[in-house]
Amino acid sequence: MNIPNKTKRNTLILTTLVLIVSWVVGYMFLGYQFKHAVDEQFIALSANTEKLFNLNLENQKKGFEFKLNNIISAPDLSKAVANRDYKELKSIVSVYYERLKSVNNNIKILTFRSSDGVTLYRAHKPEFYGDKVDEKRKLIMDTNRQQSSFSGFEVGKLEMTYRITKPIFYKNKYVGNVELGMDPTSYIKDFNSIFKIDIGVAIDKALVSIMLDSSVVSINQNYVLLSGSEKLKEYFTTDKDAMSDLFKVKMDIPLKNHLSETLGYLVVGFDASEVVQRDKDFMINLFFMIALLILLLGIILHQGFERILKQFSEEVYTDHLTGLKNRQALNMRIYTPKTHTLILSNIKEFSLLNELYGIDVGNQILIETGKAFEKFALEHKLDIFRISSDEYVLLKENDIYDVNYFNELIQNLHRSINSLEIWIEGLDHAISIEIYSGLSFDHSHVLEESQMALKKAKERGVPYLAYSEHVDTKKRSGSIIQVKRTIRHALEHNNVVPYFQPIMDRSGKIVKYEALIRIVEFENGIKKVLTPDVFLETSMKSGLYFNIEKIMIERSLSYFLKKKEQISINLLPNDLFNPFIMDTLLSQIKKYDAAKRIIVEITEQEGVEDFERTVKMIKMLKNLGVMIAIDDFGSGYANYMNILKMEPDYIKIDGSLIKNILTDSNSRILVTSIIKFAKELNIKIIAEFVENIEIFEILKEYGVDEFQGYYFSRPLDLLNQ
Repeated sequence: MNIPNKTKRNTLILTTLVLIVSWVVGYMFLGYQFKHAVDEQFIALSANTEKLFNLNLENQKKGFEFKLNNIISAPDLSKAVANRDYKELKSIVSVYYERLKSVNNNIKILTFRSSDGVTLYRAHKPEFYGDKVDEKRKLIMDTNRQQSSFSGFEVGKLEMTYRITKPIFYKNKYVGNVELGMDPTSYIKDFNSIFKIDIGVAIDKALVSIMLDSSVVSINQNYVLLSGSEKLKEYFTTDKDAMSDLFKVKMDIPLKNHLSETLGYLVVGFDASEVVQRDKDFMINLFFMIALLILLLGIILHQGFERILKQFSEEVYTDHLTGLKNRQALNMRIYTPKTHTLILSNIKEFSLLNELYGIDVGNQILIETGKAFEKFALEHKLDIFRISSDEYVLLKENDIYDVNYFNELIQNLHRSINSLEIWIEGLDHAISIEIYSGLSFDHSHVLEESQMALKKAKERGVPYLAYSEHVDTKKRSGSIIQVKRTIRHALEHNNVVPYFQPIMDRSGKIVKYEALIRIVEFENGIKKVLTPDVFLETSMKSGLYFNIEKIMIERSLSYFLKKKEQISINLLPNDLFNPFIMDTLLSQIKKYDAAKRIIVEITEQEGVEDFERTVKMIKMLKNLGVMIAIDDFGSGYANYMNILKMEPDYIKIDGSLIKNILTDSNSRILVTSIIKFAKELNIKIIAEFVENIEIFEILKEYGVDEFQGYYFSRPLDLLNQ
């Protein structure tokens, strides 16, 4: 039976209406979903921007405070400030300033002021000084009044800078301060490339000291946009409602001064126009297809929507080299209340592979390694991320940490990756790699703890390690920072003190003293003496060792100017190559005309940079009349051939042999061997760690010439007796 034309017509109308309604409803629904996804993405980007901004600000602050401390601790700087000596300040500071500018061109201000606010020297404008007096800014007033360091943002003539001040003391007296100012764009210049956002700075109108010009945009009755992209300026100068779907703006990251007063805000803008237009084009094409293929409407809607969201997400959360999820994706996962187990792995000596084969091959290694990690992750139901150059993360969300399971898992991971053979086109051999891993079970700190475990695994030379309190480096880092503060305080307050331990001849008469380094502290009026094992290693790593050694040489030699005994000072072999130390030693020898009364003790150790050069420096000192002693001989690195080349005047037998000589036959054999060797070369022998009369008597019997130890005397503070 034929269907009547009217029925066909009605059916066509109904079908058309259903199609139109479906198209409109679907279009509106997808439009809402796209808008919601963009809004959520912008909120996440804003939150990550704030985290990165605060972290960047704190790191920059710590770095520049460290640089300011180095400048302040420069020799004679505090004296120049106290004397208001512009020329001396300029000669000292200009070198440091040029170095700072070469590292960070965003440094705009480096100013030294007296305690009453007078500008002594501007490194950024050295022609302005002397009678130029700054206006009474709170930052400087508080620094002078409290004699303490402050930092925060400040607003000047249509510009905002981040300022750090440091007080300067001379002879324990406050004499002025130094101020460092930076363009804040140094903190945000990379944000756009990282997050694909627009960044600007808004400040309180009341803080602007001159009339607004065309480069400054009014945001509302309270704030102006001091700096920002053209998109941000357009947003605030046009109808915001018209741009709200295409350009989104948040202004809730405060910029505070040193008093925690909010001067302005970081403005974050997100240009969604490209994403919105792409989504619109896609929907139009999609629904034209729906009009023709109404039966496939649900499938097409679902697949199209998922495709767009996936494409949008990949732009932010995907590592472009390997296709794995990236650091941003990992952060989104771990910065939640949920608990995770995280395995952090990196490729052993990957930098060497890059150097050997080149970056292109290095990238191919990273890609193939990523594939191996991805395969392992799929097999064990883990999430995989690549978070930096050669660092990969495996993540599992779980509430209970099963030690046996994850121990077996990480072993399987290392077997899988370490057995990988990577074939690269153009190479005639396969490249094999090994990995280190660190494992942690936690919530928001899981990545940080895994990094500590990974670092400790490398130090111990083991393939992997799980986080525990024993591998947590925070406490040790805090201890090192405290020791650095102690050293700097001692240098600034003249608390680096030489103690002197007497050295006796065979009759018990004092013939010389050895200068031993100490740091003196006072806690609640109680004197505390720190020995080198507390601070010497840290001083070497922090660049403070040379200042300590200079003080030791100067104070030791000046004290013994009027003494009849000889003075023995300690140097490391590599100190002989340091012009700062050697210039101090040679100038003191010349000043006191005391070469023949000085003994330089050189510690016998591994790692001498250039032995032949060491021998030349020793002979130079001997030609001046200085006597040479080899310290700690027999401690494990003794080299009789080196002794023949250095031709020392004394050999000091290491205390570890002397203190055991009564009970250890091996120690007696070594000591008698050293004494016989020295006697044949006409070298005098000094024994350390002589702690009782029995050791004294047996050493005299063996032929030792001079003696040092607690049996005779502990190190003495002769300077303050």
